[in-house]
Amino acid sequence: MVIRLGIIGLSADPQAWATMAYVAPIKGALASHYKITAIATSSPETAKASAKAHGLPEEKAYSNPEDIANDPDVDMVVVSVKAPMHKQLTMPALKAKKDVFVEWPLGSSLQEAQEMAELAKKQGVRNFVMLQARTQPVFVKAKEIVQSGVLGRITSTMVLGSDSQLMNLPEKARYVNDPASGVSMISILVAHTLDVILYVLCSELGSLTAQAAITHPTIRFLSPTGALSDPEPKLHADNITVSGLLTPGDAVLNYQYLITTPATPSMFQWIISGEKGALKMEGTTFAVQAKPPKLYFAKPSEDDGNKGGGGAEWKEMEVPVSKLGGVGGVAEVYQGIAEGKGIDDGIVDFEEGVKRRKMVDAITKSANDGTRESYL
Repeated sequence: MVIRLGIIGLSADPQAWATMAYVAPIKGALASHYKITAIATSSPETAKASAKAHGLPEEKAYSNPEDIANDPDVDMVVVSVKAPMHKQLTMPALKAKKDVFVEWPLGSSLQEAQEMAELAKKQGVRNFVMLQARTQPVFVKAKEIVQSGVLGRITSTMVLGSDSQLMNLPEKARYVNDPASGVSMISILVAHTLDVILYVLCSELGSLTAQAAITHPTIRFLSPTGALSDPEPKLHADNITVSGLLTPGDAVLNYQYLITTPATPSMFQWIISGEKGALKMEGTTFAVQAKPPKLYFAKPSEDDGNKGGGGAEWKEMEVPVSKLGGVGGVAEVYQGIAEGKGIDDGIVDFEEGVKRRKMVDAITKSANDGTRESYL
């Protein structure tokens, strides 16, 4: 069966996120599963331009969410816009009993996420959230290794990442620096990485403590022409640490994410330590959902293990390469949805999205109040 998509936020720009991430695989490797039948943007003019660019008739170009939701030729509505607008653009599709696919974060607050999840459940529609790192081959492989038991009992996991590309933000992402938007580095980058970490480890954080600081007090915004704004006060944390105990089990998690100047190259490193072996993932960006890291495995020889020595060496593991096309890891989620896969296969629904929203709130509260928190 071909799933007919109505995409909200799809522009005429071939370099735009939605075009490269959502359209490229649909028109390529996944063409037998999906077809774009309608689009919606913020104005009639941009909607018509987008329809023309993507080969759709003008009557399938909409400028409000109700019209695309009520189009009889749309089976699933995809919402690919800035986070503060997720709820208002998703609810009409749910009311029209259309399946929905929304980018993370799910709404701009826990309350919005819960309202979306409740309506989706009431309407009996399929609902999906774009926490796409779970479906990336490297993390699928890591999860298989963890579940195989070859690492033995997991005792700890530690994550360190830095990003020198977010010292300044594009003008269109100015809302990230507005606390009222409900969007922050915690709710986006930290949530993306912690989500896949907990998924691979088949665990949740039973309790956690967090710290968040603004280590660079100003931020500048980059215009479409490449011009930088004057420095403005930064209002969101750029150095975040999370520590906690995993459940089930008793492993300890230590996690730190920091934004740096270009003097520190961007990097990502994640180590999973078990009694019998270990995994390491290393990459050049903290946005692992968009650019997955390499995977390494270490296991001491029986001799080394018995003597308590440190003879194990990291060896890079082969990981299947995706051939689905597109950018940002979106294609793998599309494929999973088309194949009817669910939460056990890394396809995240609204209920799971609500849990991640609770985790974000627990981290934020702990960082603000200096308390130990739980979201379970």
